[in-house]
Amino acid sequence: MIIIFDLDGTLWDTIDATYQATMNITSKRNDINKISKKTVKTGMGLSFEENVEHYMPNLEKEKSVEILRQINKETIKLLKSGKTKFYFGMKRTIKKLSKKYPLGIVTNNNDEYAKTFLETSNLKQYFKDYIGAASYNITKGEAIKLMLKRNNQTVGYYVGDTKKDLEASNEANATFIHARYGIDKNISTTYKIKNIICLPFLINKIEWEKRKKID
Repeated sequence: MIIIFDLDGTLWDTIDATYQATMNITSKRNDINKISKKTVKTGMGLSFEENVEHYMPNLEKEKSVEILRQINKETIKLLKSGKTKFYFGMKRTIKKLSKKYPLGIVTNNNDEYAKTFLETSNLKQYFKDYIGAASYNITKGEAIKLMLKRNNQTVGYYVGDTKKDLEASNEANATFIHARYGIDKNISTTYKIKNIICLPFLINKIEWEKRKKID
């Protein structure tokens, strides 16, 4: 069994850094409509291709793709420079869970984005694997499946904060746990946590219920 985490809205909050990066790249251009912070926030959890349309719907796709790549690079630069916001209790929770379970990261962003989280959080040693779906040109659901496969796991939990995360988890036949403190507050699902520090207790409860059914 492996516990797999989404990044944005689950392990860290990068809305401010992403918005600043967006402004840094686009503010001096006159061919792009102003991109609001709300647009940046609602783009969290979307794939790269979806955000191309979400950020710049009126721009030709080839140009939009290049600009969004620039925004992503600028975001990573800002995060590496210290513009990171980790959720309260996240590091302590990851360290605690890693003593009992293998941990992984699956994000819609690229591998470099995942590496940036591991480097800036100093948590690299606690994660067994990571996949940035954009680096493989696959969906988040396919990325979760890939992580399960290459880590020889048939059972997985996916912890995320958006409806897209729920859909990806269902696609991969993983058990979804809703991080209610993230972007989407109201998702209809069986398991949810109001703070990441609640996760170990919920996992223990679910596993205990599974064993009870078997017995």
